[in-house]
This record gives sequence, structure tokens and C-alpha cells, in this order.
Amino acid sequence: MKTYKMNINGEKYEARIKKYKNFQVIVEVNGIDYEIELEKTERRKPEIARPPKVKPNIEVVAKQSKPVVATTSGAVVAPIPGLVLELFVKEGDKISAGDTILILEAMKMESEIASTASGVVSKINVKEGSSVQEGEILIEVGA
Repeated sequence: MKTYKMNINGEKYEARIKKYKNFQVIVEVNGIDYEIELEKTERRKPEIARPPKVKPNIEVVAKQSKPVVATTSGAVVAPIPGLVLELFVKEGDKISAGDTILILEAMKMESEIASTASGVVSKINVKEGSSVQEGEILIEVGA
């Protein structure tokens, strides 16, 4: 076993634990064996500092639907937020459903926006360079 060197009241000692079983220990000090009985003391279990367990407060929120825009049957709305790059129609133009009416840029991609109705362009609510939000009325088409 391991040897320990000690200095007690100016005296040098060399101690070596020869046997260790339960509370009985045989220690050799400067060549002399001593049988030692250790005192039984209650050992405290080490405590780990942890914050108390708290259940998270979770709120369930109903999914909000996309904005609903009250429109006439001939309104063309923005399918995504973006920037109007180019308009291909003007008020008074006759268009058919499926005709490209403008180019909308969103996230560096250009999308052709088509008319959803046939008729005459009665009102243009946007101009080139304007930003639009999803569901915003871009152009109104009348009969």
C-alpha cells in the first residue's frame, strides 16, 4: 500500500497502511504496527445543486389562417408578399383569364402573376416598384 511521510511536532514519521477492512486498519508507523479502529460517523450524501424541476408552460394557439380579403369575383390578389417589377396592363385594357398581368419578385425570384378573370381592367391598385403583402388586391377586373 501507499507510504505517507509526516512531520508531527517536529518529529518525522513514515506511515504505511498495511490492511484496511471495514473500520479496522493496520498502520505501520516507523516500523511498528498499530491496529486502529476508525470511528463510525454518518456520511452525508453529497448534494448536487440543481434548479427545481419545473414543467414548461405551453400554450396551444390555434393556427391563424391567411388573411382573407373581401374581393369581387374579378380581383387579382398577391399570392405571396413581394415587389412589383413590371406591369403589363393598364386601366381599360381587355384581358382574359390566365393572361400575365404583372411580374412579382419575392426572395430574388420572379413570378408571373396571371389574371383570374376575363374582362376589362377597372382599377390598378399597385405600380411598378411597390411592395405588396400576401392577399393584397393588385388589379380589379370588371365585365
